[in-house]
Amino acid sequence: MSDISNIANIQPLTIPFVTDTTGYASETDRRVQTSGDSVEISPRARALARASEASSLRLARTRAIRAEIANGTYETPERIEGTVNHLLDVIG
Repeated sequence: MSDISNIANIQPLTIPFVTDTTGYASETDRRVQTSGDSVEISPRARALARASEASSLRLARTRAIRAEIANGTYETPERIEGTVNHLLDVIG
């Protein structure tokens, strides 16, 4: 039987490591080491993760409001009064 891992003499994919860390967070903040391996998370990746979380919360709130509208429980006297007061503040 032949060695399947070497089909068509394809070399394994190598990923270069980032050695220029200018502009990244501090050494202790950005690097976690275990048994010689390390992971670096860029500030941009952290910002994207925060944006994703915020987007999920916004989506959940939008779904809740849509459900209240569908159930007829969204328009309450308090909300209507608050909206009217806000409009009067804006135009008056």
